Amino acid sequence: MRLLPLLLLLPTAALADDCTQRLQSLLATDLTADGPYTAMNTNVMAGMEQTYRQSFVSDRHFLVEPLTPPGQPATLHHEGAAWTADGAGGWTLAWETDADEAAQGMEDQRQAAAAAVEGATCTEGDGTVAIEGTLGPTPHFGPQATVGYLVDAATGQVLEISYAYVINGMPVTANYQISRAPGLTLPLPPDK
Repeated sequence: MRLLPLLLLLPTAALADDCTQRLQSLLATDLTADGPYTAMNTNVMAGMEQTYRQSFVSDRHFLVEPLTPPGQPATLHHEGAAWTADGAGGWTLAWETDADEAAQGMEDQRQAAAAAVEGATCTEGDGTVAIEGTLGPTPHFGPQATVGYLVDAATGQVLEISYAYVINGMPVTANYQISRAPGLTLPLPPDK
């Protein structure tokens, strides 16, 4: 009879391992692997809220548009350079780095987060799967973070992502609502 409780735990442990692996896979995968997308991003840091619309064709070509607070220019990222909107329909170079190094940096962040997963739980509901987990130390999120994904159960596509962590003593939350944008086109900077 003592074996029965142990056997009852095995499926739960196996499910937890599957969920942990699923979170690792999600963190390690570039969201543009399924094509272009837009994300409505809300960040709260030290009580201050900022909202952005982010449009991604790839790690090498994306646009970040600040929505709140108002008055901040959009930033166009293209092949390692960042261009800010000049207010007159054009773009001004803000900074530039090696395009391959910039793309590799984004990939390294994904892989570091995936490798730092300590555990995860999956909850099914209304055609979705909620996956929540904890991360150990990472260069981007600091000593610990929690992360959540909401995934369409039928297609496996990511619908929402959330992060919570503390950086330099300040709590940070970041939430992203993801929409696929198959026909997305982004502007190109001057002379491109």
